[in-house]
Amino acid sequence: MTPPIETITADTAIADDSEDNAPLLAHDYDGIREYDNPMPGWWKSIFLGSVMFAGFYGLYFHLLDWGHTDGERYQTQLADYESKKEIRARAEAANVSEAALTTAGRDPKMVEKGELVFKSRCVSCHADDGRGLIGPNLTDLRQLHGTTRMDLYTTISNGAPGTAMLAWGEQLPQADVVAVAAFVTTLRGKNIAGKSGEGQPVTRFEP
Repeated sequence: MTPPIETITADTAIADDSEDNAPLLAHDYDGIREYDNPMPGWWKSIFLGSVMFAGFYGLYFHLLDWGHTDGERYQTQLADYESKKEIRARAEAANVSEAALTTAGRDPKMVEKGELVFKSRCVSCHADDGRGLIGPNLTDLRQLHGTTRMDLYTTISNGAPGTAMLAWGEQLPQADVVAVAAFVTTLRGKNIAGKSGEGQPVTRFEP
């Protein structure tokens, strides 16, 4: 036999307290009663602290402009880096010369290192053997930018504005750029069939 369902009224709800003395609210829903338990003090403290922090953050970073966000700091550092780009280029170029590149081109280990870097970075434009794709053929007796070893190094390091040639000096250590330049000098005169010659006529580099 089903026991009778007790009817909950506002009076009985208010009078009935829980074990921790939290009063029952006057309303009920389908026989379900709700205790009037306040939020814990630690929760209120965290909530109020979050509101205060948000207000301080807005004032500090946006209204009073006292602080700088990560994005703003990055832009400042990037501008400083770009402003010193020419100084760095001159300092690096001072350590490289036609004679130094000639010596590097005679060093099998340096040339091998340059070939590895070339094949990992440059094949999409020059093919793995230097015959040229988007970029010029590096094996014929023509040079698009200048004529010397230093011209090759400068093009590799600083790129060629208006073309797909990147400034690898901004992405690679200087030693790698020197190694690639040394390797490229060994390609001139191999005359591998590929892209038609571009630039002015040149002679093979003396070993």
